[in-house]
Amino acid sequence: MKVPYESAKYHTWAEILGLTAAWCNAFPELVKSYPIGRTYEGREIICLEITAPGTPADEKPGYYVDANFHAGEVTGSAVALYTVSWFLENYGSDSEATELLENYTWYVVPRVCIDGSEMYMHTPFTLRSSTRIFPFEEDQPGLHAEDMNGDGLITQMRIEDPHGEWTTSKSDPRLMVRRKPDAFGGKYYRLYQEGRIVEYDGVEIPIARPRWGLDVNRNMPAFWDIDAKQVGSGDYALSEPETKAVADFLIGKKNIAGAMSYHTYGNVHLRPCCTISDKDMVKEDLDAYKLLGTLGAEITDYGHCGVFDAFTADPKKPLRGVYLDWIYHHRGILAWSTELWSAPVMAGVEKLKFDAPPKPKTDKEQEEDILKILVWNDKENLDGFLPWTKFKHPQLGDVEIGGWKNKYIFQNPPECFLTDVCEKNMRFTNMQARAMASLKVRKVKAEKVAEGIYRISCGVVNSGYLNTAGTTLASQIAVCKPVEAIISGDGVEVAQGKAKLEFGHMPGRSEKKAEWLIKAPAGSQVTITAKGERAGTYRHNLILE
Repeated sequence: MKVPYESAKYHTWAEILGLTAAWCNAFPELVKSYPIGRTYEGREIICLEITAPGTPADEKPGYYVDANFHAGEVTGSAVALYTVSWFLENYGSDSEATELLENYTWYVVPRVCIDGSEMYMHTPFTLRSSTRIFPFEEDQPGLHAEDMNGDGLITQMRIEDPHGEWTTSKSDPRLMVRRKPDAFGGKYYRLYQEGRIVEYDGVEIPIARPRWGLDVNRNMPAFWDIDAKQVGSGDYALSEPETKAVADFLIGKKNIAGAMSYHTYGNVHLRPCCTISDKDMVKEDLDAYKLLGTLGAEITDYGHCGVFDAFTADPKKPLRGVYLDWIYHHRGILAWSTELWSAPVMAGVEKLKFDAPPKPKTDKEQEEDILKILVWNDKENLDGFLPWTKFKHPQLGDVEIGGWKNKYIFQNPPECFLTDVCEKNMRFTNMQARAMASLKVRKVKAEKVAEGIYRISCGVVNSGYLNTAGTTLASQIAVCKPVEAIISGDGVEVAQGKAKLEFGHMPGRSEKKAEWLIKAPAGSQVTITAKGERAGTYRHNLILE
């Protein structure tokens, strides 16, 4: 490798900037970086544009990848960086990498919520998105997460209480399980997140809303609603600089037809819609999503589903203001949000089928599942569970602190598993890109009708599986220009009809005939150009005889 890169590592923002600079220096013909906006704290949000030289980037179908809409889901950034490294290091030597850069342009934003990810990686805190305090300027009454014992982690606190609702598992005393309704005479506990209580009255310990209450993945314009109805949505749609930057970029890059946003966790490729059922989707798009999801499952062994039908707990409360809905409903881009990684699946817990919202598990089933995860943790020597240790809490007195290191067991994989997650999910996006529309010109004929008069004909073919608009919905809402075929050349004059022919949007694997009657002297060079905003530009040159 020309640029040292560690795939089994979570990179800080400084390290990502270092990698970006090194890649641009080592592969200037393949990659360039530029800012697309700034975060709340003023950091530049960087996009890496990757494609082979020769054809301008905006004349190829574009595929967009981003990560860390949610600050703590840093596995996504790892997959994005892995993808960049793989393309750059393998172009010219690997046929797949070469084909994907010759025929497509890749736009990779490795980290959207940079501020929040920096806090997540450098402090004990976990936050959803931005570091902007929202919706209250001061901490609200109740329990707030905090590293009380100074070990650099925020885990759990248990307090012995004869009236507590928790007890230890008989199978493994490290695990806390729900107390049965008729259980008496044992040792019982109250269980809380490690933290400090604001305005503690000495008795009640309510759970406070976190000080960082924004969720930028609820801040997009599609079906946006106020925070009281959709928690974390912000003051108004696109109120946050991170979401505004992403939206402006995707609107500005006219060639983008497909997209992937990386999240954690769940081992599932999520697709639209978040607010409506599959039965109400555009049928052609739903069929494409289902087929591509099925093919992707063979690569990743993940599930795939629409968010509303199989990922929403209460259909009366659909998720609103979600990036996935905006990019499909408003931009007509065929997009996915992949929930990377699943500790339960790794531990042998039964995989979800994602054919309907999962049914709540019984207390016994939950105990069996978490026991499997603990056995897996011990077998793999992951050190993911801290033993319960006595601590003198300044407000609660004698407590014990311990439990799961959630950040890098459940929310993100231990680094030893990271490369595998990166590799197979990159292959999924590669497959998605190859399904996009791509224009070609073939069956070119030049018939001499008379001296200086020629009839030129050809086939304009969409060689890709998907619609030239990206989706059928995109063609319906007219968010991108239709397919055109244009004839040109020095001294070439169209004798009948127009030089530019418009074909509308073409379904996948379809072909249209283009024909012109032109005036031009023998020996002239004629260029036939087929172009679609999201299907690329293809030029064919011929010399008239």
